[in-house]
Amino acid sequence: MDKEFITIRQKETAVKVQNTRINAVRTKDIVKKGVRVYKDGKIGISGAVGDLPDDVLIENAVKNLSTNIEYPYKLSGDRKDHRCYNENPMTGEDLLKYSEDILAVLRRDYPEFDFSESISTTEVQWNMKNTAGLDLEYRDAIIYLGLILKEKKSANLFDGFLMYFGRSLDMDKFWAFNRDYLAAYNNSVPLPEGDVLPVFTFQFNELLGFLANCLNGERYAVGSSIFSGKLNEQLFNDKIVLKQNMDPIYTAEPFFDMEGTVLENDSYTLIDKGRLTGVFTDKRSADMYNLPHTGAASGGYDDMPMLQGAPLRFDVDSEDIKKALGGRPALLVAVSSGGDFTADGSFAAPVQVGFLFDGERIIGKVPEFTMSSHLNKMLGEDYIGTFENKHLYLGEGLTLQGFNMKITK
Repeated sequence: MDKEFITIRQKETAVKVQNTRINAVRTKDIVKKGVRVYKDGKIGISGAVGDLPDDVLIENAVKNLSTNIEYPYKLSGDRKDHRCYNENPMTGEDLLKYSEDILAVLRRDYPEFDFSESISTTEVQWNMKNTAGLDLEYRDAIIYLGLILKEKKSANLFDGFLMYFGRSLDMDKFWAFNRDYLAAYNNSVPLPEGDVLPVFTFQFNELLGFLANCLNGERYAVGSSIFSGKLNEQLFNDKIVLKQNMDPIYTAEPFFDMEGTVLENDSYTLIDKGRLTGVFTDKRSADMYNLPHTGAASGGYDDMPMLQGAPLRFDVDSEDIKKALGGRPALLVAVSSGGDFTADGSFAAPVQVGFLFDGERIIGKVPEFTMSSHLNKMLGEDYIGTFENKHLYLGEGLTLQGFNMKITK
C-alpha cells in the first residue's frame, strides 16, 4: 500500500485598515495535513487542520478506502525538489512600520480619499511526499497591499484600489507610481474620440478564466469547448504564446500540481505563435481521452485530485507600448466589474474606473465606459501585445496587455 503526505504551513500577519488608520493587527499560524493511501487501484483520503499525527491520518485514510474511489494511476515518484523563493520574509514588526509610514503619507497628502482593508505578509511552506520516492517542497513569503480607495466626495461604495503584490516592497518605486496614480484622480479628462480605442489591462481575469474553460482537456475532448477539434489550427495572432505556467515567481503557488507532477521549465505550451498546440490535463483526463499529461491537477489538500483549472500566462511578446501606440491615446482599465464572455466568445464589460494612458504614465481619469469585442478579434487582428510592466509598480510578474476594443460612452 502506497502512502502520500501533503502538509501546508501558513503564517499570516495582517494589518487591518479603516479610515486610513490601523484598526487592528491579526495573525494566523495554520497547519493543514492530508494523507492519501493507494491500494488495488483505489484511493482513501483523510485530512485535518492542525498538526495531527500521521498515524491517525493514515488510519482514517485506510478506513476511507471502503468508499471504493477508483484511482488506477501511477504515482509521481523518484524526485526530490526543494525550492525557496524568498529567503528574507518581511517580519511582522517591519510590516507594521511600513503600514504606518504609508498611511501617514496618505493621510497627510491625500485627505480627499479614505483608504481601508489590509496590508499583509504571508509565509507559506508546502511539502508533498510519498512512498514512491517523491519529496517536494515549496517555500515563499509574499507581501500583499490591497487598500480600497474611496473618494470622500463620491457616492460610490469604492472608487479604486491601491495595490502591490510581491516579495519585497521598494518604497521609492511605490510612491513614484502611486503619486501619479492618485493625482490622476483629480485630473478628469474626456474619453478620446473614436469608436475603437487601444485598451490596456493587467490581470485580465475574465480573459484568462474564459481561456481556462476552453483549454480544459476534458471539455475539449467531449466537444464542449469552442476549441474542440481545432488542435494544431492557427487560431490567433502569430505573436501569441500562452502557457500553463507553474513558475511560483508569477503564481506565488507551488511549482507542482496536486498529483506531484513537476513540469520541465515549470510550464507547458498550449498556444504557440497563435496555433493551438495543447490542452491542460490531469492524470485521469489524460488517460481517459488519450491526451498528453500536463500536470494540471488541482483540489484541496484533503480532496481527490481533479481537473478544475490551470494557471495560464501569456508570454511577453512586445517591448515598447509607446512605440506600439504610435501616438494614439490609450485607455488603462483600473476597475471593471460585471463583464464576461458569452459561450461563443463575445465579450463586454463596463469600466467603472479608467485612465488616459500614454504607454508609460497615467494622465487623467476618464468617464465610465463600456468595452466590447470578440475573442477572435481580441487575440487576432485587434491584438496589440503583451508587455512587461515597466512603469506601473503593482507587483512582481504582472504584464500589461493591449487590445483595440469598441468603446461605448
